[in-house]
Amino acid sequence: MISVIIPVYNKEKYLRRCLDSVLAQQHGRLELILVDDGSTDESLLICREYAAQDKRVRVIEKENGGASSARNLGIAEAVGEYIGFVDADDWIEPDMYSSLCAYLSENRAYSCAQLMSRNFSEDGELIRPPLRVDGAVEVLTAESFFRQLILHEGDSSFCTKLFRSEFIKAYRFTEGHKNEDFELLLRMLPGLSAGLPTLGVVGYNIRISAESATRGTYRQQLYEDMMYNAFTACRIARDDYPEYLEEGKRFRLVQALDFLLHIPVEKMTRDNIFFMRILRFVQSEKKEIKKNRYLSRKQKHYLLLLAAAPVKVRKAHRVSMKLRGVEKG
Repeated sequence: MISVIIPVYNKEKYLRRCLDSVLAQQHGRLELILVDDGSTDESLLICREYAAQDKRVRVIEKENGGASSARNLGIAEAVGEYIGFVDADDWIEPDMYSSLCAYLSENRAYSCAQLMSRNFSEDGELIRPPLRVDGAVEVLTAESFFRQLILHEGDSSFCTKLFRSEFIKAYRFTEGHKNEDFELLLRMLPGLSAGLPTLGVVGYNIRISAESATRGTYRQQLYEDMMYNAFTACRIARDDYPEYLEEGKRFRLVQALDFLLHIPVEKMTRDNIFFMRILRFVQSEKKEIKKNRYLSRKQKHYLLLLAAAPVKVRKAHRVSMKLRGVEKG
């Protein structure tokens, strides 16, 4: 049996398509655990409706505590031999879990397997195709998977993966952490020593909307958690994979650049302790910025400019983005 865990919080607009896609899986033996995280819209009613119609669906209600707490509760309640995760505004292909389960059943050495995803806009336009669809299986070592992650080439989502229950039940998502998938994958690396099989087939569809945690309204806590993970990854590179230390340093700088290009100019003040900490870090890394082989020319250019005059550069960048928006319109 596969236990599929879906945290639900105010997703009434997308929830039915998501649930229908899971219940239509070719792999028949599954339980669907819907953890309602204190929804204030019609999401809970929809969950109850599906539970009343299909005995494979279980609904767990809890006070709002975030996706990590909902996932942790789902893990504790899951009874399947395998555990997977789906976000309530996404949907999956009919053969996703049959493909992953078949591979793991035949290859008992692996604790987890993953497949390809693709991104769609709110109106259904494909905005990022899958990395590959050749049908082949590539087994990544823990080291190569780590390198892919810090080069922004790997898949850090838990939703594209299927885990053996005994493996993932030994872990928990850090509650209150906004970059929780990446953080937990870093902790899981030693447990992936046998490798991570990656199937070259599409199984997961991501809906990119303005409500996404990484888009829309600026949330400093998200960037604080991302930077915490970046510094942690660099320490892992230094201590466990020293051959990837340059990639680890690049990861810290790219994450810092992402923050500096998204923080509102009004918040770039001396009393913003986190902003000042990241700015000073970038200013102290000028030599690394210039010599790092894994930073693009554009990334180096922006990092050096922001280190020298962050507010002026951000104001100019904001004007540039607005003009691009006008031109695109």
